[in-house]
Amino acid sequence: MSSASNRRKSGGGGDEGGGANWMDTYGDLVTLLLCFFVLLFASSSIDAAKWQAIVGSFTGISVLGVDPISPSVAFENPIPEFGFQPSEAANSEEMEVGQMDETGAEQSGETTLNNLRAMYGIMANFVKSGGIDAEVVLDEDAYLVRLIINERVFFETASAVVRPEAYPVLDSIVEMFKEVDQYYTMLMVEGHADSRPINTAQYPSNWHISVYRAVAVLGYIWQVGELDPTRLAAMGYGEMQPVAPNDSEENMAKNRRVEFVAEAGDPRRVPQLTGG
Repeated sequence: MSSASNRRKSGGGGDEGGGANWMDTYGDLVTLLLCFFVLLFASSSIDAAKWQAIVGSFTGISVLGVDPISPSVAFENPIPEFGFQPSEAANSEEMEVGQMDETGAEQSGETTLNNLRAMYGIMANFVKSGGIDAEVVLDEDAYLVRLIINERVFFETASAVVRPEAYPVLDSIVEMFKEVDQYYTMLMVEGHADSRPINTAQYPSNWHISVYRAVAVLGYIWQVGELDPTRLAAMGYGEMQPVAPNDSEENMAKNRRVEFVAEAGDPRRVPQLTGG
């Protein structure tokens, strides 16, 4: 009995040892399969679009896709900047708006130039037919026309009081600007002097006398009341804007002047007045 019992214990021990060996083999196989699938997953690539669709189907929220960053890029710029790219439709709309703005600006500029040239023609005919000692200058770059009149038409030397003989000339100038009223947006009366210094109690400097002369001319125009006062202004420049070198009596006489500057309006910054 002793030997039989020993044989049963020996056989039972053999069965338990065989079961343990089988579990070891199974565990090794599962581990190898796991490693195999891990390697497959590591070497595969994920379709970003499909991944977004899958995530969106579960969450109901669209996912912002981000392009993968290579190690070299990540090293150079570890914090990349992400932004939304405008759609083709948005770009197309912006281009159409830009083209419309450019077209509108071109049409507005053409209208302004036409107004400017029409005003210049009327002012040039006025000077030619009126026999006034004056000059008309067209400046298309600045969108303005200048009517330049020598000081002796309006003033005595070193005086800012308008001569009575100048009133009919000013009246005719007012009538002329009434004719071109629809073509200008602002009428500026400018006073200018030569470089010879003046120092009197009434006019301490050339700047003072140029301002007083501009205001005197504009004051008369305002009193006549035929032009829109909201589009009138006066400015004095003294000797700072000569039209000729102050090296002779003739040139200094050219610099002593009154200018009527009619601005047609820069189409890039103000609304246009069209002729009618």
